[in-house]
Amino acid sequence: MQASLLTLICYYTHALFILSFFFIHPSHGRLNVSSKHPLEAGSLPRSYSSSLTSPSGTLSRRRWHSKKKSRMGGHTSTPKRDSLGVIRERRVNSIIRGLNNGETKVISRWLETLDSNGKWPDSEVDYTTGCEARRANWPAQDHWRRIVLMTAAWYGGLHGHENYAKDEALRAAISLAIDYWFSRDFPGTACLGSGGKSGCPCSNPNNYLWNTNWYSNVILIPGLVGQTCLLLDDTLSSAQLQSCIRMTKRSYEYKVSELTGANTLDVASIGMDQALLTGNVDLLTDAYRRSHKELVIMDALRADGIRPDGAFGQHDGLLYNGNYGKVYTKDVLDIETYAAGTEFAADTASQSAFATLMEGNRWMIIRNTVTGVLHWDFSALGRFISFPIADKQATGSVDIDLKLVGDLGRSWQSQSLIDFENSLSDRSSSANAGNLVGNRMFYTNDYMVHRGQNYVSTIKMWSSRTRNSECINSQNPLGFHLADGVTYTYLRGDEYEDIAAAWDWNRIPGITTDYGATPLTCKNTNKLLGIEAFVGGTSDGQVGIAVMRYTNPVTKSFHFQKVWFFLEDDVQHVMVSDISSTSPQKPAISVLDQRRQKGPVIVDGTETDSASFSAARSLWHGGVGYKFSEGGSALSVEVGPRTGDWSKIGISEQPPVTVDLFSAWILHQGSESSSLSYTIFPGVGPDTFAERSHQCKLRTVQDDRHISAIYDEAHETFMAAFWDTTGGSVSFTPRIGSAPITIAVNANSALIFKLQDELVTVSDPSQSLSNVEVSLSREGTTKALVFTLPRGGEAGKSVTKHS
Repeated sequence: MQASLLTLICYYTHALFILSFFFIHPSHGRLNVSSKHPLEAGSLPRSYSSSLTSPSGTLSRRRWHSKKKSRMGGHTSTPKRDSLGVIRERRVNSIIRGLNNGETKVISRWLETLDSNGKWPDSEVDYTTGCEARRANWPAQDHWRRIVLMTAAWYGGLHGHENYAKDEALRAAISLAIDYWFSRDFPGTACLGSGGKSGCPCSNPNNYLWNTNWYSNVILIPGLVGQTCLLLDDTLSSAQLQSCIRMTKRSYEYKVSELTGANTLDVASIGMDQALLTGNVDLLTDAYRRSHKELVIMDALRADGIRPDGAFGQHDGLLYNGNYGKVYTKDVLDIETYAAGTEFAADTASQSAFATLMEGNRWMIIRNTVTGVLHWDFSALGRFISFPIADKQATGSVDIDLKLVGDLGRSWQSQSLIDFENSLSDRSSSANAGNLVGNRMFYTNDYMVHRGQNYVSTIKMWSSRTRNSECINSQNPLGFHLADGVTYTYLRGDEYEDIAAAWDWNRIPGITTDYGATPLTCKNTNKLLGIEAFVGGTSDGQVGIAVMRYTNPVTKSFHFQKVWFFLEDDVQHVMVSDISSTSPQKPAISVLDQRRQKGPVIVDGTETDSASFSAARSLWHGGVGYKFSEGGSALSVEVGPRTGDWSKIGISEQPPVTVDLFSAWILHQGSESSSLSYTIFPGVGPDTFAERSHQCKLRTVQDDRHISAIYDEAHETFMAAFWDTTGGSVSFTPRIGSAPITIAVNANSALIFKLQDELVTVSDPSQSLSNVEVSLSREGTTKALVFTLPRGGEAGKSVTKHS
């Protein structure tokens, strides 16, 4: 009897063990495979807590038990297969979470208008294809964006539409929609990147769906296809599965060696989705290998990707933290969160590179205090300045999941990532998101950021090493001046929002220009290299100097030298020298600002409207004050509504906009025809401005074509730009009765000397020198300092020594 009972118990135990492998999850119809995984719950991102602390790797029966190896034939080890299961579950959860944005109520309408062929009306989705289709933001993508949302609702877990989970009618509609596109998908690879050429002609006789912009065919559509197929998984028909594999596979194999920056990670992510769909661990391994090969510091001149200073380059190194860098950031956050705790996770070098990028990103983010939304500095957006907020493009918001950043930071034990989340999660009372105070020079992109307690100022320049901007896909045709020393000053954070369609593109904030002399065309905007090498800056982290020698690369007829000094206690000083022009009919002007009007405009203590002044001493508007030279400056102020059409500067379909703008500029004439200077006081009211401008102890030491130098008496700080290749020397007296100090350098350079701390900080803006010699002479004693300057990717970086 006991033997029979034992046999029966063994039988049922064995049966329960077998059944456990074929248990179907009630909400997802998935096989629940429980397996151990080398991942500790305490080290995992909180947003993935459910899947990471129980790394079951819930995979479909067809993927993991009907097949002993992947559809691609790759033999894999058990640990990697377990990791693939974990990553797959996290990826699916991520797709669903990313779509929980309140837009799901439209699904019922989409089901009503989808026809029997799986196509929506042309009035809802623009299916224009081939050479006639719009290149940027291909409208036909809406077909797949609808499918992804519908598929997520069917899969389950999409907030607000739980009733659609496993709905048969919805699933049938999804099949119709994906089959419609698959039936019009192009064969081969010619249309991937050669649309309009012989292999993929504009005649498009078979009416295939493709775009002349390679991005749509290689990244945009395949990315949406991969997400859809991964969610549908084993409910796909054999033909649908093959179409999913075909579209993702050809993207993953497209010009692998030529892709850079964000594009590399986008394509790698598509490969990951294919690997997760097919259970191909070898492909997943290769996709992560590609990603980590890209996730490093890029040192080459104008390199795409993460630069040593935290800038992000794309399209031959254009400063693009706010668009391509944002996409790159989001890709890294996703793929590394999926891989946390597995053998696919990034190594310490890649983790360090990403931390460098996130530190750079912090400096470029401001907050709109009216809406509470975080935004990128406009100089970090490139051509995407041509979009209004409503289009939800790069101007719309920072669009980075702060919690995900912090979660990954805790997983990696990266303080930089944790600080990014913590600082930007706090709602600041000014545009200075995160209350980050100080100065930072991004020497790889001729870009400086200075952040005070209640404001942020940025300067974008260009040199013989960098490009001004770009005009592609009909975007940003008027942006020639976008790197001419453009200076944005944010206090409320909404100063420059939604004004690009209406503002005067010849009076972009902060530039010095011969007004209207350069035709504003796409050709002149698109990736021109500058002429002059001496462009850059010196920063000690607290104060800084930005310098720019400029010759117009289109006309060759306009030249100037300009330096911006960022001092303690929220004082900024600007010097413009050596101004020359061969087009006297085009007046030279220095623009103070052009932004939304906010409150009164006060010139020399009196409120004013649009007007011109022959000898203005001061100007205040919107929390920023300007103090001009003793003799006054030829100031022009323009206030009032301006109307602009977004379609004239890009592809936005938003209606024309009318904005009340404030614009102010100085006309270079008389004694200021070849040089001028002025002091800026950001973040102050009119009364405080009047008081502080009167008390300011800032002294001009030298201001000509050879040396631009000042001395801040209040903080005992000397700053100078030595423009000549042979350097030069300059003397100043720190205070009345003290012995003069002479500072000499042997090469062109920018220098900061803090007398109290006895610290000298130097850089070579030309990025051509290996060292600079500095001598400090006082009361018959001379001290010589030799600065060994960084080379390679860090050329232009500042170096500090004790004097």
